[in-house]
Amino acid sequence: MKQEFVISSLGVVSPNGIGKEAFWKSLEEGRYAISNIESFSTEKFSVNSGGEVKNFDPKVFLGQKGLRNLDRSSLFLMTAAKFALDDAKLAITESNTDDIGVVTGTTFPHLWSMIEFDREVLKEGLDFSNPALFPSTVLNAASSQVSIRFNIQGFNASVSTGYTSGLQALKYSLMMLETGKAKTILCGAVETLAISLFFGFYKLGYMAGINGQMISCPFDKRRNGPLLSEAAAVFSVESAESAKMRQAEILAKIRSATCYFDGFKIAKIDPDGEGLEKAIVRALDEAGAAASDIDYISSCANSSLEVDKTEVKVLQKIFGDNLSRIPVSSIKSMIGETLSASSALQIASCIGVMKSGIIPPTINYSEKDPECNIDCVPNKAQKKDVKLALVVSFGPGGYNSACVLEKYADDHR
Repeated sequence: MKQEFVISSLGVVSPNGIGKEAFWKSLEEGRYAISNIESFSTEKFSVNSGGEVKNFDPKVFLGQKGLRNLDRSSLFLMTAAKFALDDAKLAITESNTDDIGVVTGTTFPHLWSMIEFDREVLKEGLDFSNPALFPSTVLNAASSQVSIRFNIQGFNASVSTGYTSGLQALKYSLMMLETGKAKTILCGAVETLAISLFFGFYKLGYMAGINGQMISCPFDKRRNGPLLSEAAAVFSVESAESAKMRQAEILAKIRSATCYFDGFKIAKIDPDGEGLEKAIVRALDEAGAAASDIDYISSCANSSLEVDKTEVKVLQKIFGDNLSRIPVSSIKSMIGETLSASSALQIASCIGVMKSGIIPPTINYSEKDPECNIDCVPNKAQKKDVKLALVVSFGPGGYNSACVLEKYADDHR
């Protein structure tokens, strides 16, 4: 009999709320978390807005010690991990530390540390640069800091696939659980804003406000690109049996998590969405679910012309007439494009949806696009009992992922 894997805790640090309850409430109320960027100067750009986590003080959550020289991504992820551990009521001891793993989806946050280290080397010279900046220049720095902070001595891994990193981290976590490499895994994702990341996307012409209105409006005909954001989300993944033994609250059952790489052009998505279609079909097949069984779809749509219409095209092909009754909303309308953290936040959002029966809206929607003809839950949340939710994520270069989550009923306990 196939093992049943579940999510038994959740921690979130996001532009629209720190902590899962604040995150869920903001989504339900349709709060727009995009504002003027304050952590670096945007005066040389025509775009100056993003989803920034304001007034974040890590000492409030992590205490005073051990935070010096840690970059923003490590502090975000450590805070989200602390929330998840507390939520799971999981005490890490010498007897269980080898049975706990950490898997983090992340792509860009080390850019700031790399540039700062290189700048100091060039400015101060090799003998006078600060060596404490160097450890944060590697991709796995944030994930490693979680293990160091909480004395987690099982395996530690980082997954870097852009938008899909969070979902691919979940897929990797399930593989490690299935093969007995760990009993519990802190699975999550993180991305932080930095001027280097902002500049790169700006030079590519891939941000709202360069060629139109500076607003995140997925599925809307006015959309002209995403607005970048930052966040971290961490959840504990384990067998249902393990969670029950600890009397943990089971937040959701993981029915499937799939990946498909279609090898399309770098920095481009396949306009036909063939890889995305295969990832979604696989997710449904592995979950043992028909298209008619899905109650809600958490969309990857980020307000770019190609991403939004490609996703709709694929969903229409897979779901057919069923799509007319399935709400498909994008939380990126509220929090922007968090890149590696985006699919982890979508999972976090779906957990809230199944718990409350409230589907978050796609806000800033005013002008219908015939190529995005779906129920995108425009501007106002919908009430619906969601038992099965589909999370969709894909991005430039050929990465495609999907997962099916199931509401965990009380009678399962």
